[in-house]
Formats: sequence, C-alpha cells, structure tokens
Amino acid sequence: MESRMTALEIRFDTILPTLATKEDLKNLEISLHRDIRSNTWLVITWVTAVVSMAMTGVFYVARYQI
Repeated sequence: MESRMTALEIRFDTILPTLATKEDLKNLEISLHRDIRSNTWLVITWVTAVVSMAMTGVFYVARYQI
C-alpha cells in the first residue's frame, strides 16, 4: 500500500507544476480577446467576399442556365 501511495505522490508532484494557474488563464483570455478583435474586419471582409461570389454564381446560373 505504501509503495502505491509513493507512486501516486510522485505522479502528482510531476503533474501539478505543469497545470495552468489563474494568472495563466487570465493572460490567455486577454490574448484571445486581442487576437479576435484585431481580426474582426478581416473576417467581415472574407465573409462578404464569399457571399458576393456565391450570389454572383447563383445569378449567373439562373440567368444563363448552364
């Protein structure tokens, strides 16, 4: 029983230092918000272009009935 407890203690001592802290999670949240905010116009432009191309394709197919 004691050898199993020792093995578990060693395992926990190895894993615990690698877990994220509240500060790590807060920094990640700030970083994600900054990245999302900086790419907002890029996403809006991309979606607008894709929808425009799709509408153009639909219009072309409807008009000329390939």
